[in-house]
Amino acid sequence: MGFTFDIELHTEQPFIVDFRSDSHHSQTIEGDIVIQLDRPEHFKVATVFIHGHVGIAFSDAGPKTPIVYERLIETHTDLIAANDADGKGRIEFHQAGTQRIPFRIDIPRFKELPPSMTNRLDTHHIDWKYEIHANLKRDFMLSSTRVVKHELIIRRHIIPRTETTAVLSASTDMPKQFRSKVSAPSRVSMGQDKLRVSVDMKARDKLYMVKEIDCAIVQTEEIDYVTKQSHPSVESAQAPGVPIKITASRLVSAHKKIANDDNDLDFGRHKPIIMDIHLDNFQLLPTERGLSWLDISQVLRFTVSFMDVNLEPIVTELPIFVDHEDLCAQKIAEHKGAQHKKSCKARLVENLQVAGAEDHIQHSMTNATPETP
Repeated sequence: MGFTFDIELHTEQPFIVDFRSDSHHSQTIEGDIVIQLDRPEHFKVATVFIHGHVGIAFSDAGPKTPIVYERLIETHTDLIAANDADGKGRIEFHQAGTQRIPFRIDIPRFKELPPSMTNRLDTHHIDWKYEIHANLKRDFMLSSTRVVKHELIIRRHIIPRTETTAVLSASTDMPKQFRSKVSAPSRVSMGQDKLRVSVDMKARDKLYMVKEIDCAIVQTEEIDYVTKQSHPSVESAQAPGVPIKITASRLVSAHKKIANDDNDLDFGRHKPIIMDIHLDNFQLLPTERGLSWLDISQVLRFTVSFMDVNLEPIVTELPIFVDHEDLCAQKIAEHKGAQHKKSCKARLVENLQVAGAEDHIQHSMTNATPETP
């Protein structure tokens, strides 16, 4: 083979990039192409690419659902030009062993890119992903270009509208009839498995005796994407400007119900009712409010049902902010060796799959062709 190589990024976690909120135009990622040489080598091609695309399914385009891809980002850096100090048009390594080619690559307009931790929604109509590629080609006439590809996870922390350590409350007050207040932390972290909710209530009239209460967290995903390019093979998308509008809601917690089994008029009056709501972390996604075409939000939905079936239930909603805080390492440690549960790492990798796309982890040996020695 002569050489093998891989990509290393100077990030806190391998191939996970956190966008900074203080940068406005572009963000620079640094890393190295790490090469294992069997002998001295000369390279005339050394490039690093970051590629991202969105996949769109047009469900009304015929019996077969076509999937088209549009570019989200395409940026690259030429390492030959950056390292060619003597004008030879190549990078030379005069010794075998481990060698490194450092690189810096800019991600432009990063505030317009959806984070790839949230790329699997409750719909099959739209998906997206990112990759980082490194290409090397030796300085021989019949040499082929070898490629290494890795999936790239992009995270962007959204500034919450309220202080994330605060406890929020929402109240309902019906004079001389009924009042209630539900309180919960305003922030949920990725990996957190439950949310503690406190409820205070008072029935001011026996007609408003409570039958039961329940809580659940509902996640809403709204997509309003407009195609940027033409797709001649799809009749409904042969010209740019086709709108894709989807709204989906789903439970991301188990319903927590508490019944007033004693028919107590003072149910929830003298001390708060505490409920621990269990969260489904294979459905829960980080809150996303930073893009013009994608919005992901969560609310705590609190419902009060009355003994009198003629009274409509009272529904109160409290906004919840879901942060990107990474608890994967803790979860993997807790479930190490257990095969019946998915780890957080497995969930992230699953979320990077795009229908119709090829395997996006290719190592240099699988992509190589015979070369002139």
